[in-house]
Amino acid sequence: MTTAHSGASGSEPEAASAIPCRSLEIAACLDELLASGEPRTGYDTLLHRAADVGLYDVVRAWSLSDTPATVDKMTARLLLPAEMLAALTQETAWSDDEALTALTTELPLAVRRYSTKQRFNRFGHTGCHGEDPVRR
Repeated sequence: MTTAHSGASGSEPEAASAIPCRSLEIAACLDELLASGEPRTGYDTLLHRAADVGLYDVVRAWSLSDTPATVDKMTARLLLPAEMLAALTQETAWSDDEALTALTTELPLAVRRYSTKQRFNRFGHTGCHGEDPVRR
């Protein structure tokens, strides 16, 4: 009995180490989807979808908060068009339920990362892209 227990405990760290890898995988996929300019994908599509379902303020709050709040699975399903969710599950080879579970935390973080990148111009300051802050 002791041998079986020690064998099981040896496999637990491997399972625990697989979780961050999966989070990195979905984070990379979300970053790619939000930055995509293809039709029916991207950050703008997410904002339009959020406005259509009455969650625009929630998504905008993610971009303004240092620690965006998590959402439930239904909210993640409402925000992502079926095409985006299908692309995400195909890219990660996860089931819809696994993807939605990961999206509850990763989607707000991805929106925060994307909006932070977009907010700063080439000089590292907020404002219009390409605006020289010295010339103000």
